[in-house]
Amino acid sequence: MIVYEYPFNELVRSMLRLEYLFARFNHFTRSDDPELHHNAIAILFDLGDIGARGDIKSLLLKEFERQKYALNGLKSSQKVDQEALTQTLNEIDSVAYKINQSAGRPNLMISESEWLNGIRTRLNIPGGTSPIDLPSYHAWKNSPSTERRKLLESYIAPLLPWQDACQLFLRLLRQSGEVKDVVAHSGSFQQAPSGKVYQLMRIAVEDDTLFSEISANKYLLSIRFMQSDRDKKAQPANKDVPFKLTLCQF
Repeated sequence: MIVYEYPFNELVRSMLRLEYLFARFNHFTRSDDPELHHNAIAILFDLGDIGARGDIKSLLLKEFERQKYALNGLKSSQKVDQEALTQTLNEIDSVAYKINQSAGRPNLMISESEWLNGIRTRLNIPGGTSPIDLPSYHAWKNSPSTERRKLLESYIAPLLPWQDACQLFLRLLRQSGEVKDVVAHSGSFQQAPSGKVYQLMRIAVEDDTLFSEISANKYLLSIRFMQSDRDKKAQPANKDVPFKLTLCQF
C-alpha cells in the first residue's frame, strides 16, 4: 500500500518536509559508509533552513496551543482514555517548551561553520566536492566512522526539538482522520469539502504503477490517478481505482 499525502496549509507542508528530511538524515547517519555521510551533510543544510524559519515556529506553537485547548475539552468525557489523554497533553507541553526554548537560530552551528559553507557552495557544481576541490572534506570522509558520526550529531543536536515536534504534530493530525474506502471511477475522484477546513489529505492505493495528482480548494477536492511509465510521459489511468481516503482535521 502506497500512501500519498496532500497538505492544505504551509505549516503541514513544512512538517511533512521536515519528517522526510529527518528520516533520510537518520538513515544515512546510522551507516558507516562515508558516501552516505556525504548525503547526510547535504540534508543538514535543508534541515537548517527550515528550522530557522521564525514563521513556521510561530505557526507551530499556535497550533500546539489550539490542540491543547481541543484536548482539554475531552477531560470530562467518559469515552476517552484519560491516561492516554494526559500523556498526549504532557507530550505537547514538553515539545512546545523545547521549541520555544530554541531561541535564536537553531541552525547557527551549520551556518557559521566555514568548513560546511565550503562544502555547501560546491554541492551544486558537478563534481564540486571531489578530492581535488575539497581535500579537507576528502580527509574527513576517510576518518573513522565514529568521528564522522559524532560530528554529524553535533550539528543536528540543536535541530532535534524540530524532529520531536513534527513527529508529534503529524501523529496527532493523522490519527484525527477517518479512513474511508472509495473508488476513483475512470481514475478520477472529486468531493466537496462540505464547509470543513481540512489540514491533510491521505490517499492509500495498492497498485504501485499508479500515482495521484491532487488539487484542492475550499470548494472541491480533486484526485486524478496517473499510470506511471519510467520511460514515457505518465498517462491518465482510465480504469476504476479503489483506494483509501483519509481527510484529517485536528
